[in-house]
Amino acid sequence: MNQLNESSFESLRDVEEVITKANNGQAVKLSSGAISKRHGALRDASRLQALASLARNSEEKTLLLQNSTNYDAILSELCNYAPGLASMRLNKSVQIGSNQVLRRIALVQAQDKVIASDTQQYDQIIKGRCIDLSCISGADRQYLSPLFTDRNRLSVKNSSLMKQTMISIFKQINKREFNDLDSDLIDAFGLFGCELFKNTQEHACFDENGAPYISHVEGMIASWSDLTSDMYEHDFSGHPKLVQYWKNNIATSNENSQESLRCMQVSFFDTGPGLVGRAFGKNSNISSERNALLQCIAKNFTTKKESGAGNGYPTILTQLSKVGGLIRIRSGNQCLFNCFDKSQHGSWETTQESAEKNAVKEQYLMDFNSWDESNLSQATGTVVSIIVPLRKDSGQHSLF
Repeated sequence: MNQLNESSFESLRDVEEVITKANNGQAVKLSSGAISKRHGALRDASRLQALASLARNSEEKTLLLQNSTNYDAILSELCNYAPGLASMRLNKSVQIGSNQVLRRIALVQAQDKVIASDTQQYDQIIKGRCIDLSCISGADRQYLSPLFTDRNRLSVKNSSLMKQTMISIFKQINKREFNDLDSDLIDAFGLFGCELFKNTQEHACFDENGAPYISHVEGMIASWSDLTSDMYEHDFSGHPKLVQYWKNNIATSNENSQESLRCMQVSFFDTGPGLVGRAFGKNSNISSERNALLQCIAKNFTTKKESGAGNGYPTILTQLSKVGGLIRIRSGNQCLFNCFDKSQHGSWETTQESAEKNAVKEQYLMDFNSWDESNLSQATGTVVSIIVPLRKDSGQHSLF
């Protein structure tokens, strides 16, 4: 295999190029800084997915890094953020130039971060305005206490407890503006997080055939960000609705007169078989992966036996429509999104008949489009990213 140096690994397009190379069996050499740099939950979880794709498609299971003599600093950097942590768990070793470090040695550097995450010492793991929680298979503290009530995969926190986790994290990344968030949106994040983590424990720890993965990672990243036009606008250029969404939500900073999209970002990630693979298995006759993916997120669709399951996506979509948010789902060969204009929220309410009203609402919430026109390669796992714009004139009511 030819080793290819990646000079950037920043934009979403850079990420897709790495996923394509992973599927083609190409080895990719990256810098530790490119892996660990924080660009916000949307980009960072996407980089994690690309790194997971490299690991799953590699026979050698070795993370290739550019040469350096400062091995301890590099390993510490990688172990202190979800993309690097996930990559090291899924690989067997890390190669820094010509020197190879076994996974069990490299992951020693993650001990302090995992303990702080498990004991909910968010002030110890926050970097900038970003917090990540990574559940690493095989770790003594795999089932982190912010997400689980006990040390097993069946003890995912219920929606009420998950809401409290979300509140604690959101407050930590930006306490000053936390009260600008809509209270119903916070409730929706609690339900959504609960359902997603239950789904990962039921399905993302196993492949399409139901066999358990030897290694896997699940978790979330939350960030409070200013997405500047010079660095991030290109990420939103692949579809006319994305272009318009960017234009509708950017504002000029009073500090530096630079246009940016100020927002809260939350990404949920896993390294499983993808949403369609989870729901239908590897050998199912799926005529359209896109339609199957949409079926997976439709109201009341669930593989769980418990009553009330299957409402996570509809609930978060309803609240995103209320606040003018965006959701992006990258899974399998698909990358779909829906974004909302806050002024259009509740437009279905003018419909008289209840059944017709519900149909119009569902069509509005499920009006997903492709992130761009590219034919995407198969990505490992699923990443669901949410953007909530923060505007001074939002008119959102306080949580307290």
